[in-house]
Amino acid sequence: MTSTDAFALKNSSLNAFLYADVGIEANGSALTILSILARLGQDPWAEAARWTTLPKAAAIDCLARSIGKMPLDQRALAETNVTASRLFLLLPAQVQNTGQTVRSAIGASALPGWVPIAFLCISLLMGLAVSMTSPSVTPAREPAAPVAHQIDHNAGISSQ
Repeated sequence: MTSTDAFALKNSSLNAFLYADVGIEANGSALTILSILARLGQDPWAEAARWTTLPKAAAIDCLARSIGKMPLDQRALAETNVTASRLFLLLPAQVQNTGQTVRSAIGASALPGWVPIAFLCISLLMGLAVSMTSPSVTPAREPAAPVAHQIDHNAGISSQ
């Protein structure tokens, strides 16, 4: 079976970095770079791709600030720069310019352009099929007035 764009991120060069363990939260659950960036409302792949283009010190600083915003225990919060330095080593080497890297990271996670159009066409066809198969409804008419019976007064009289 061939792989589609929907599965392109499973082989992303950023996965080792994004799924790396950052530490344990105060509630005992593990924290990754992916979960940190998602909680901060950022696209994890786009942000990680942007960090690959920054100088080492700037990338470590951004990473340490992001880690510092999480509910980690006091020891882990005190070591955010050490943790950020360790995690920075997991980022892939800088090979493209910023625009290309961010576009490729975002493009890999986006739906192909034909998917929304196909969905629209299928929806329209289904609506048309339903409207053609549903029974036709005739408008309600007011009840007709009873027909007045005419009496033929001459019918009972016979001429003698």
